[in-house]
Amino acid sequence: MNWLGRIWYDEDGVLSFEWTLLSVIVVFGIVSGISAARDTIIDELGDMAQAVVGINQLFTFSGIPALGIPGSSYTDIQATVTDCGRQTTPWGADGQNDGDNGA
Repeated sequence: MNWLGRIWYDEDGVLSFEWTLLSVIVVFGIVSGISAARDTIIDELGDMAQAVVGINQLFTFSGIPALGIPGSSYTDIQATVTDCGRQTTPWGADGQNDGDNGA
């Protein structure tokens, strides 16, 4: 009984447990923050790629007939960019977990 009482009131090691718990919580926060930043940066770079591809390079120049400069035109070929389809949550619209397929 004396041994159980000493263990119950022992305070050695409590501070190291608190620091370990605090460190684990901080590491989880950092990892989730970096993951969220990664997803946001990927989405923004995808939006930037769509904006750059969407720039219209089409032009027409009627020329200057009085100076003998002929007209010209250029038609840009539009490329399509598809989004990577990353979703922010692993659940579908109905709130049910749809598994690893992300649908």
